[in-house]
Amino acid sequence: MINIFPYGDKSSPINQTQVKLISLAAIVIIIFALILSISPMIRYHSAAEGYRYDHWLGVAVWIAAFGLLHYQSSRKLPQRDPYILPIVSLLSGIGLMTIWRLYPNLGFRQSIWIALASALVFLGLNFPIFLDYLRRYKYIWLISGLLLTGLTIFMGTNPLGNGPTLWLEFLGIHFQPSEFLKILLIAFLASFLTDRQVFVYKKFDILLPTLFVIGSALALLVVQRDLGTATIFLLIYVGMIVSSKGNKLLFYGAPILAAILIGFAYFYIDVVKLRFDAWLNPFSDPSGASYQILQSLIAIAEGSIFGTGPGLGSPGLIPVSVSDFIFSSIAEELGLFGAGLMISLYIILLYRAIKLIKTTHHSFDRYLALGLTFYFGVQSILIIGGNIGLLPLTGVTLPFVSYGGSSLLVSFIAMLFLLIISKRVHANPQIEMVQRRRPILLSSLLIAVLGLEMIVTSLASFWFMPSLVNRPENPRWIVHDRFSERGKILDQDNQIIVTNIGQTGSFQRESNHIPLYPIIGYTNPTYGQTGIEESMFDYLRGYETYPAMTIFWQDLLYNQPPEGSDIRLTIDLELQKFADSLLGEEPGAIVLMNAQSGEILTMASHPYFDANKLEDSWQDLIDNEDAPLVNRATQGLYPPGSTLFPFVATTQIELIQQNEDPFSIMNGVPQLQTCATFPGTDLTWQAAMTHGCQDVQAKLAEFTDVNQLIELFQNLNFFSPPDIRLNVAQADSPNYDTPEALYKGQGAFNLTPLQMALAASALTNQGILPAPRLVNAYQDSTENWITLSKLGQNSQALGTDAAFWITSLLETPDSPHWQITSNVGTQDEQVITWFIAGTTADWRGQPTTVVVLLERDAPLLAEEIGLSLLEQSTQISLTNGQQ
Repeated sequence: MINIFPYGDKSSPINQTQVKLISLAAIVIIIFALILSISPMIRYHSAAEGYRYDHWLGVAVWIAAFGLLHYQSSRKLPQRDPYILPIVSLLSGIGLMTIWRLYPNLGFRQSIWIALASALVFLGLNFPIFLDYLRRYKYIWLISGLLLTGLTIFMGTNPLGNGPTLWLEFLGIHFQPSEFLKILLIAFLASFLTDRQVFVYKKFDILLPTLFVIGSALALLVVQRDLGTATIFLLIYVGMIVSSKGNKLLFYGAPILAAILIGFAYFYIDVVKLRFDAWLNPFSDPSGASYQILQSLIAIAEGSIFGTGPGLGSPGLIPVSVSDFIFSSIAEELGLFGAGLMISLYIILLYRAIKLIKTTHHSFDRYLALGLTFYFGVQSILIIGGNIGLLPLTGVTLPFVSYGGSSLLVSFIAMLFLLIISKRVHANPQIEMVQRRRPILLSSLLIAVLGLEMIVTSLASFWFMPSLVNRPENPRWIVHDRFSERGKILDQDNQIIVTNIGQTGSFQRESNHIPLYPIIGYTNPTYGQTGIEESMFDYLRGYETYPAMTIFWQDLLYNQPPEGSDIRLTIDLELQKFADSLLGEEPGAIVLMNAQSGEILTMASHPYFDANKLEDSWQDLIDNEDAPLVNRATQGLYPPGSTLFPFVATTQIELIQQNEDPFSIMNGVPQLQTCATFPGTDLTWQAAMTHGCQDVQAKLAEFTDVNQLIELFQNLNFFSPPDIRLNVAQADSPNYDTPEALYKGQGAFNLTPLQMALAASALTNQGILPAPRLVNAYQDSTENWITLSKLGQNSQALGTDAAFWITSLLETPDSPHWQITSNVGTQDEQVITWFIAGTTADWRGQPTTVVVLLERDAPLLAEEIGLSLLEQSTQISLTNGQQ
């Protein structure tokens, strides 16, 4: 072992132990600092980004501070406990490096506080007799602490400019009196219990004066809403009083009183209720009350076993990461090993303090060591437990680790007291060691709770890691996207739809066709992910396309996913641009698809949005009644109206064949105003269907049993969402109580344009309902294209002969296609227009169907859009076939 701190008497076993342990701590901190220095090069995969040097100032301060403390303690306290100072050095060093890593300006301030705290301890080692003055003038010290804390009510300030005013300012320096009041309260109780040992059987002589003191302190803290510190005061008080050989009433009464106070706070103090509710159900409000604890758990899970590495994680995403949640910040970058080391250090510190309780012959020293044990134990348990979800959040600091000058000074003073007490134990070896059962048992309970917290931390880091890391509230994919390129999104001919621009650390997505954003979706640090960007995340991010070991090493070395893989859609970008130009400013949707393969060639939704301008336009997009963020093709639900006519007709082909025209089945003359367009005076079955005559459809449906209609619509998957790699609306369930609405296709259920396109494809495709396909293939790690299987299966929805007969009936004389135009009223009294069409059996090219949905009464426009797009697609199909 390298002797970094070669001060003191080398022959002393105590000095040898202490110097080895502090040297080991120094090696750990130096390795931490070295990795932190090269972290920019690792993260950016380039030395051009330079190195971090600023934190080495903190390392130098830390080495100097603990080198001097080792030297001074070796001289002044040669018989001290050799483990306490090394434990504190490692805890404070890890905390200091973490603060430097997160906020260098705060790291610089923490370095100053470490220097000041160490100087205070250095001086205090010269005057171990100070403990006697602390005992002798206990009332003066306590009253001074209470007065200073009380001053914060009138003269309090907050360094941040807002929030609780718990600090006092002197010469530009902020300090928190309640932190110093902790140590003064412990010293007072230790002295009071020592002086009142003769009243062991007069419990109220102990309880009443101390209740007044603790009541005064708690009142001040509650007024200031410093409930975390109040909790620590209460638990320290209960622990020390219960340990003081009181009778059973005192032993059981104190915990009951604590429970009553907690219950009162829950029902009458809003912040306490919020924290308890968030603790009991951390997933109930992930963007509100539960945000802090959920992000803390995600950070611990991200660290897993080995951690992301210093400087390579994203602990800055955790709220209050340098103070309240510094344990989670450390766990993310140092993993379970680092978090386990932190908890182990606190356990060893408590063990050394308990050993002092057991061995010291001075009553005051024993009670003081007991109070300091509860101070370190309770505070570390509360903050770690809050970070891992085992306890409600309290907002207190982690001793020696969290940012904060007042907390650090008090922690160092507590360490000084333990060092002095340990010297007094070894100075009187002839005194018989007396067992103190109750204090030792209660103190040991703190170690047991820390052990439990280590188990819970390991569960979050390993067992529950996948479920936490993959939660949608985990924003670390945003950081990954900036440093590691996502795969490109291509059309069926490998034309780029979405790509990346920028450099490592500033990558962002860019689309070559903005109107496709409702389908492609967005990836945004504030508003999350939608569309194909969300559904194909694992492929675009490379998780599904690279070997597991490649992903493991990429994560271990860089804390980044590999470069993402490209995906190929079934979209034809040229046809898509044509479809968007046809739809123009009309609110609505278009779906054009290969009726045989289920490949979606065009999917349009208007109005649309620009994903690169979400921050500037988000509120306008949310307030827009036309809902541009919604993909109408898969998420818009509309009544089908008389577009159901050809499907209903497949159940009554014999009836249609027996009656030359609809007049034969109608009770009177059909109401032609229910047709979307005028069918002509010579109404035929073909004209009634093509022009969407709702009256005729409803009458024909009456000849079919309702259950048979329901079965037909089930076969067409009208009541099931399509299996497709895209966000889709939940399908409607049919309304069985209104047969007339079912017959008319109005008010019974609603459909998305995609569902309608699939049903239309069944007519064109010999009755076979194709499973939809939007994402066709991905490029693996060797740059080979791998075809993605469909999520669903083709099914026989209609009879082959029935589908052929209907499409032949509807076929237009001058073109091998069939078509239906309809309009229907919605529940909010809006009229919408459907146009569906498809090629017939005579067509020799690619079987194609098209659906146009317009959110107004415009049948002629819908027909024009649909036929123009169908014609364009058939020409492309013929051209490709000739080639």
